Amino acid sequence: MERNFVVTLSICVLSILLKVILIVLNSNGIYVQSTNFSQEIINLTINIVILLSITRIIMYKLKDKTFKTLTVICATFLIVSNFCWWLMIDSDATYTTFYSPNRNEAFVVKETRHSEVYQLLKFKLLSKKLVDIRGDDGYRMFYEDSYKLEWMNPNKLKIHYLFDPISPNDYKDVTVTYKEY
Repeated sequence: MERNFVVTLSICVLSILLKVILIVLNSNGIYVQSTNFSQEIINLTINIVILLSITRIIMYKLKDKTFKTLTVICATFLIVSNFCWWLMIDSDATYTTFYSPNRNEAFVVKETRHSEVYQLLKFKLLSKKLVDIRGDDGYRMFYEDSYKLEWMNPNKLKIHYLFDPISPNDYKDVTVTYKEY
């Protein structure tokens, strides 16, 4: 039993450390983002692992059956809450990928109720968030292929996007600067 406790405690500490690393990266504008998943699913997984490991640690230490039952109920509530939050916020995300003209830089757009444009870093797992774009009433202009890219030198990208599908001439644009990695 002592070995299981140490393993559980190690998993908990490592998960919390990973969570702190992600928070520090996010505060510097770097996210875990790929062409078909986002950091939100990783956050959900880490949160669940932390909750399960803390629950297991508490279960090792508690003797009273009532407190154990309350601990399981609280952990279950928190896990279900985290999952429901992910379902509401991120589960329906769509992803669009495009590349710079020389194909050296990759970009991914994550669309939920708004569009987030990221530049993938060299590892293709980490990314730098470039801009948030909001369409009318959550319109997904990238998913609907209602955008145009204008590549400008040096390292500038102008995104022309349809703001409102009811007004087909209502294009807006945003210019972002990116780095070459």
